[in-house]
Amino acid sequence: MEKREYKRYKTRQIVKVCGKLGVVNDISNSGILLSTAFSPKDRKLDISIDANGGEINLIGFVAWVKWKKQLKSLNEMGVMIKDAPPEYLEFVKKLQMA
Repeated sequence: MEKREYKRYKTRQIVKVCGKLGVVNDISNSGILLSTAFSPKDRKLDISIDANGGEINLIGFVAWVKWKKQLKSLNEMGVMIKDAPPEYLEFVKKLQMA
């Protein structure tokens, strides 16, 4: 039984997380799985995605962080999206149809 409200979609998308580069590994209407080379200093993250011919700005909150033992400089984190704008939901919908 699926515990998530929204289906996640695998993708590889470079994003800016608090002004630094990160990679989206999967995405849903309510959250993002990110890989970054830094550890967040705060739970609140500013995320910018280049998509749909423009930039989508999001505010997310770190739900968990997992440090990769093999790649000591890489962190994976689950981020909950707060008040997703319509253009973000449209971006996720396009991934679903791809």
